[in-house]
Amino acid sequence: MDTNEGRVYFALDGDDFDPDEVTKFLGIQPTSVMRKGSKVDGKLPKINSWSVSTENVVNEHIDVFEMATEIINILKPKKNLIIQAKERFNVSPRLEVVLWFSVNEEHSTPAIGFEPETVSFLGEIGAFIDIDTYKH
Repeated sequence: MDTNEGRVYFALDGDDFDPDEVTKFLGIQPTSVMRKGSKVDGKLPKINSWSVSTENVVNEHIDVFEMATEIINILKPKKNLIIQAKERFNVSPRLEVVLWFSVNEEHSTPAIGFEPETVSFLGEIGAFIDIDTYKH
């Protein structure tokens, strides 16, 4: 592909929880769920996962600041429930950034960073950030 691509998502991961129960508890419809042992793209996930994602953006300009803020704005009203869900469902919160870089040297690379409010919110709920990068 001749351009950049990316998305940001928030996930709750754990060994033994029902993603449907997390959906009911948080009152947020997930973008996707994975269940341990159920095939996803030909692979068997080793953990359960509940996630809320931005759309996949395909553009020369990818702004992680903006996409992360979009996800955090969905989650902020549920902060206390997310903290409770960590204990209740034994899950780990994660903000994931997935980027595919264009190999075209005329294109800029994605802007990777986080607003102070995003960092603060993630700290308050005990989440970590993972950034995966790939070349097209």
